[in-house]
Amino acid sequence: MRDLVLDFENTVLKGKTQFFDVDEMEIIIDYYFEVNDQKPLERAVEYAEELYPNNTSVRLRRAHLMISHEQYAQALQVLNKMRQAEPDNTDVAYSLGVANGAVGESEKAIAYFKEAARDGWMLGRVYSNMAEEYYKLKDYDAALNFYRKAMESDSCDDVTIYNYYDVCFEAGRIEQAVEYLNTYVKDNPYCKEAWYCLGCAYRDLTLYEKAVDAFEFAIAIDKTYVDAYIALSQTQDYMGRTSEAVTTMIRVLDFYDDHAKVYRTIGNLYAREANYDTAMAYFKKATDENPRDAEAFASLALCYLEMGDKTNALAKVNRAVLLDEAEPSADMPNGNPEVLCAAGMVYDAVDDFYQASEYFERLIATGLCSEPQCQLYTQFLFKHKVYDILVMFAEESLEVYPHSSFYSTYLAAAYFYTNRYNRVRHMLPDVSPAMLAELCPELMVHPLLGPLIPTDPYANQPENKKQ
Repeated sequence: MRDLVLDFENTVLKGKTQFFDVDEMEIIIDYYFEVNDQKPLERAVEYAEELYPNNTSVRLRRAHLMISHEQYAQALQVLNKMRQAEPDNTDVAYSLGVANGAVGESEKAIAYFKEAARDGWMLGRVYSNMAEEYYKLKDYDAALNFYRKAMESDSCDDVTIYNYYDVCFEAGRIEQAVEYLNTYVKDNPYCKEAWYCLGCAYRDLTLYEKAVDAFEFAIAIDKTYVDAYIALSQTQDYMGRTSEAVTTMIRVLDFYDDHAKVYRTIGNLYAREANYDTAMAYFKKATDENPRDAEAFASLALCYLEMGDKTNALAKVNRAVLLDEAEPSADMPNGNPEVLCAAGMVYDAVDDFYQASEYFERLIATGLCSEPQCQLYTQFLFKHKVYDILVMFAEESLEVYPHSSFYSTYLAAAYFYTNRYNRVRHMLPDVSPAMLAELCPELMVHPLLGPLIPTDPYANQPENKKQ
């Protein structure tokens, strides 16, 4: 592969002509797909088309290039023509599955993936794609079934294992994940991703000692597995072992180039312990390592805010926002949720409601905000009596987190203050009485609704976990 790519770059990319057979062009194109090097990829596809304009594999790679550029209509047009000419071609069927999945036609995509599976080639990839489409349809049973099939195939990749656990978590089947992953690591003891996900499952069940063991197994397999170190550190933090959590992150400095991220993570550990002086020292180390680390400046802003220094908090968060807007990351094109959330909190603290609203709205619009950030937005809306927006947001959140005491309680209070008493009644079985008493004391003594509130003062209390 190296020799072929070098030959291509030393000739064709410099304007010369050289002959490559079809197999060689496929290898060259697939290499550029793998490394996501777009300019030579475009030229490689063009050159292959010049040499072999009617070759199926070349035309497939043109379709793949269109899909990678989100030119789905054009890709489907090319693929459908190929389908008419070669109805039994499983590679075409697989590509049609990918393209249809990208435009939201999950059922069509699944049908094409089933056809693609007939030849038994790369079943891990095919099954994983099928699972993703079933997940989009909210058919969690089928999604998990095909993720397991993908994991048990020879062509399983790490993303499949991560996705399997993500679906288990979202579907509330963490115990099921523990049972399956324990069996899986017995058969695949050197699969670091499986140990990592098993650790996440134990952590999410608050079985912290078992989580620590699983993360340590993952690290033993790969001493440079950064995600496992971060998860281990987080778990140790949940256990109240801040010094161990810090030590775990310091181990990462030996092999991980992004020292700013490591220092920022350590700063967050101290910030959660309300040790703001030490936290700020690490956040400043992060900004020294990377003066363009927007998240570190946002974290500094929140430390200043906790210490009552609103002037410095505002200055730091403004710098964080400017950095984030100047250099948006590829995986967060609409803004970094950590930065936007910090900006909303700081501007709320300085009584600039409109600016705070703008940042919170941008936070939600990213689609990447965490559950604690969503709860902060809910609290912001309630504080400023923006009940109509709060109701819409909390109702949507309850679709994701059914019977959440947090959203049920805020909804009950918002319904009460907007005179929607029938809706209040439906929320009351799931509220946290203690939280409701703080948010809406009038509801507690209402002659009709008050008696319906759970009498146990600890009923439906949200878990008091560190976030």
